[in-house]
Amino acid sequence: MMSVNQTESSKRAIDGPNDLWRWTGAEIGAAVRHGDISAVEVVESVYARAAAVNPVINSIVHMDRERALAEARALDRRRNAGETLGPLAGVPVSIKLNVDVAGEATSNGNPLWLNRIASEDSGVVSNLRRAGAVVIGRTNTPPYSFRWFTENSVYGRTRNPWSAGVTSGGSSGGAGAAVASGVGPIAHGTDIAGSIRYPAYVNGVVGLRATTGRIPSFQATAPRRYFGLQAISAQGPLTRTISDARLALEAMACDGGIDPIWVDARLRYDDDELPTHVALVDEIDGIDVDREIQQALLSAAAALASAGYTVERVPLPDLKQGMELWESIVMSECRLGMLDAVDAIGDAVISTPVHNMAACAPDLSLSGYAEAIASRDEMRRKWNILFRRYPLVLMPTSCRLPLCWDADQGSVDEMRALLNVQSPLMAVAVCGLPGLHVPTGLARGLPLGVQLVAPAFREMRLLHAGAIIEAAHGTLIQQLWDQRPGFPG
Repeated sequence: MMSVNQTESSKRAIDGPNDLWRWTGAEIGAAVRHGDISAVEVVESVYARAAAVNPVINSIVHMDRERALAEARALDRRRNAGETLGPLAGVPVSIKLNVDVAGEATSNGNPLWLNRIASEDSGVVSNLRRAGAVVIGRTNTPPYSFRWFTENSVYGRTRNPWSAGVTSGGSSGGAGAAVASGVGPIAHGTDIAGSIRYPAYVNGVVGLRATTGRIPSFQATAPRRYFGLQAISAQGPLTRTISDARLALEAMACDGGIDPIWVDARLRYDDDELPTHVALVDEIDGIDVDREIQQALLSAAAALASAGYTVERVPLPDLKQGMELWESIVMSECRLGMLDAVDAIGDAVISTPVHNMAACAPDLSLSGYAEAIASRDEMRRKWNILFRRYPLVLMPTSCRLPLCWDADQGSVDEMRALLNVQSPLMAVAVCGLPGLHVPTGLARGLPLGVQLVAPAFREMRLLHAGAIIEAAHGTLIQQLWDQRPGFPG
C-alpha cells in the first residue's frame, strides 16, 4: 500500500514491497506511522527474506508467522483509525531464546527445556511491543547462552554469513547473524561475557551492551538469579546502524515492570554529544592484539579526533585481572549446579568449554568468593577514576580476528589463551559497564571493528561517538548483501 505522498524516509528506490527487508528500523517506523507502507507489508517482506537465507544461516529457529501478521494487521488498523503509533511501529524484531515470550518455550538452547513455556512476556519484550515492534521469531543460542559459538543439539549451528569457517559469535549468535542476513533490522541480545558485542563484531553489525540494570531482565521462567547474573549480565540490541541501536535502547529501557535490578536512570545528558577526552587502548599488557585490530582502532581514533575529540593513549585497569575476576565470580556460581546441568545435556560440544572455563578459575571457598566480589568493587572504582579524565574509552572488542569454529574445544591451556584474548569483553562486563561495538571495515574478508566504553548509564555518549565512527567508515552489511548474495562463503 505504497502511497503517493511518501515520507522522506521511505523515498529510497526499492524494487517493490519485497525489498522492505533492506530498510532500517528508523525508516520502517517512520513510514508505517505516516501510512506510506503497511506493517503487514514489512513483516511479509522480512519473512520472504528469511525463507531465502535462513535455511543456510539458521539464525531464526522459531517463527510464529500468523501471530506476527496478526500483530502487524492490528497496528495497521490502529493507524488507520487515527491512533498515534510508537517509534518502532511495524519494525520486525527477533528475540533471543533465553528470555520469555508468552506462549513460547524459553529453551535457552537447552534440549531439556523445550517444554519450559513462558506464561507472559519478559519486561524487555513488553517494552518492545509497547513501542510498536512486531516479534517475528526467536534467535538461536548455545545451551545456557554460555559460548562465543552458537550451536546446540536441537537447532544446530548458526553460520556466519561472511564465512562458514568462522564463528557466528555467541551467545547472541543467532541475533547477530539474523541482522546481518537481513532478517529484521533489530535483534534482542544478552551479554554476560561479550554475548552481544562479540556476535556484533564477527557478523559486522552494531551491538550495544547497556549498563547492567538499564533494561529489565527478570524472567518468570527463571526467577532466582545468582549474583553474577544480577550484577554482570546485561541486555541490549544488535542492529545494522547506530540510529537503530538508539531507537531500540529507548524502547527496551522504557519500563522496568517488577524487575528488582532495573534502574530508572535517565538516558540523556547535556554533554552526550560534546567532544571529550578519549582513552585509546591499542596495546594490552601480556596480550598480543592483531595488527588489523590496532589499525582499526587508529582509524576510529582519527575519526573522533576529526570531530573534535582529544584522543590519548592510556593504560586501562588490568583487563586480565578483570577477566580473572569474572572467572572467579561466575564460575564459582556455575559450580553450584550449572556444571552438572550442562553434563545432563550429554553434549561434549557444550560441556568441554564450560568445564575448561571452570578449570581456568580458582576453586574458591565462601571467603574467596566474597573476596572476589570485593575486588570487583575495587576494579569498578579504578574505572571510575579513569572516567573522570577520559569519559570515553576506545579499545578492542576482541584481541583477535573472528575465531574459527570450535576454537573453544581444545585443552584447558587453549581455553586460558582464549580467555585472555577475550578479556576486553569480560573486563567490561564484570564491572557492569556499557559497551558498544562499531564495525569499521573488513580484514581478510572478515568483519572488523572497535569497542567504545563509557561510565554506567552513559549509553548515549557511546552512541554519539559511535555514529561519528560509523559515518567515517560506512556500514558493512550492504557489501555483504551486494557482493555475497549466496553467503556464506
